[in-house]
Amino acid sequence: MSRLRIALIAVPLVLLWLFQTAVPAASVTKSEVDSACADSSEALAKYRAARADADAAQDRYDEVNHELEDVSLRVLQLRDRIEDRSKLVNEIRDRVVDRAVELYMNGGAPGTEAVLFASSIDEAITGQEFLSAVASDDIASVDRLDTLRRELERVTADLQDEQARLQVLNQEAATAADDMTAIMEQMAAAYRQMNSTCRDLQAKYAAQQAAAAAAAAARRTGAAGGVPASVTPGFICPMDPGVIRFRNDWGNPRSGGRTHKGTDIFAPMGQPQYAVADGVVRVYDNRLGGHSIWLTSTYGTAYYYAHLSGWAPGLKTGDRVKKGQVIGYNGNSGNAYGGAPHLHFQIHPNGGSPVNPYPTLKRACG
Repeated sequence: MSRLRIALIAVPLVLLWLFQTAVPAASVTKSEVDSACADSSEALAKYRAARADADAAQDRYDEVNHELEDVSLRVLQLRDRIEDRSKLVNEIRDRVVDRAVELYMNGGAPGTEAVLFASSIDEAITGQEFLSAVASDDIASVDRLDTLRRELERVTADLQDEQARLQVLNQEAATAADDMTAIMEQMAAAYRQMNSTCRDLQAKYAAQQAAAAAAAAARRTGAAGGVPASVTPGFICPMDPGVIRFRNDWGNPRSGGRTHKGTDIFAPMGQPQYAVADGVVRVYDNRLGGHSIWLTSTYGTAYYYAHLSGWAPGLKTGDRVKKGQVIGYNGNSGNAYGGAPHLHFQIHPNGGSPVNPYPTLKRACG
């Protein structure tokens, strides 16, 4: 191929790349936002301060709840260990006692009667008188029993420590949830006080700032990287972008050894939630998600909404909904009860396994 022909092909490709990567002509600057918000400057300042406060509050909320998840998991594991060890201790104790009964009945070996008439079986079978009367196999069982009992005491002490920490963390988590809830209410109130042009330009400005974070998240491989926009055509933010806060919490630890398979979107209690696509809904309750909705879009991708405070009036399984239609309201039902109101949101391409919603939400919500 000639150099001229290569150049003729390359130049349009370079121009196309430049047009695709250049800053859009409709980009919004901070000065334009400030100008549009001149008569809403106080509300804008409160709104921006509340957004910053919300970020700090969510840092604390996440920190406390992550430790709460870790400690809760350790408590479950320690309880399982105690249950296993207690069962084994009882089995060995019963075996040793049966052996003592057998020896006593077959000749009354001196020392075995201590087990039969003792007020404390454990004390009797570890006593020197009994140990002198039994065989080496029995002594090995008694040694194993003693080791298990000491381990059981250590694990029980660890459990008590973790339970005490869990009690403290539950209080801290409740305080963090109250703080997060109050700040989201303050942010929403300031947002409503801004004029409509101010709100629109502020939302566009925030979306531009978020574009880099969305692109960085999308560069991750696998489910954590989310999906390209082509998998969620026409996707809209599931709540008003001006009154929500969320971050990339995909993969964070959850109770029972689970990991987070979605994005938590914080907003005031009762905030309307919208269908992100045309499709069919399934409405139901479950222990983890509380009031929940599955929305299967007309193009196959499914979306999961959890922890709602309620559904839109009259909404029922099998209903067809339109993009932008109110389908539910923000809440903290299910295992989020007592926490800060938020929407747990998932994306399932072609109805399959979930992928990280964060890049998609960043593109739509800013």
